[in-house]
Amino acid sequence: MGLMAGSTTDPPALAYSNSVSPNNKQAVAYATVYPLTMFLRVLTAQVLMIIAL
Repeated sequence: MGLMAGSTTDPPALAYSNSVSPNNKQAVAYATVYPLTMFLRVLTAQVLMIIAL
C-alpha cells in the first residue's frame, strides 16, 4: 500500500494504510518511492520539452 501511495504521491492513502496496518513498512515504502517519483516527473517533463523542440 505504501508503494502505491508513494508512486501516486497520495498522502491520504498513506494515512489510511498507516491506520490499517500495525507496522510501518508502508511508510518506509512510501518514503522510498515518493522522492523517486517526484524526480522522474520533473525529468520526464524536461525530456518531453526537449523532444518537442
